[in-house]
Amino acid sequence: MLGRSDGTLNPAGVRFGSAELYNVLDAVPEVADSLAVGQKVGDDERVCLFLVMAEGKTLTPAIRDAIKAKIRAQLSPRHVPAVIVAVPDIPYTINGKKVEVAVKRIISGQKIVPSGTLRNPESLDIFYKIPELKL
Repeated sequence: MLGRSDGTLNPAGVRFGSAELYNVLDAVPEVADSLAVGQKVGDDERVCLFLVMAEGKTLTPAIRDAIKAKIRAQLSPRHVPAVIVAVPDIPYTINGKKVEVAVKRIISGQKIVPSGTLRNPESLDIFYKIPELKL
């Protein structure tokens, strides 16, 4: 498993690290940055993937399908995110780490107060307003 322990995803009881997805996405030229987190769905969770698209690119159905196919081929069908959404920004700490836990809490229905360790705290507001995440 690749990634920090707080970035562990567990859809349908299959545990893997978010860094496994990041490694695949690093080779996708249309994607500038990404964030993978789990969203609670009852007693389970689904994987949600947020993408900052490269300059001049938009997340089209063809790009979404190509990303899913690449993840399925390089990892497994269980790694394929249930939701893939383009966002304008990914939250980071001042130390340059992706902020997965706060986003996971937000998309699972919790209200959070950004800590002083965030480089771009306003980026968290995006995740309260994504229609594809409403259950």
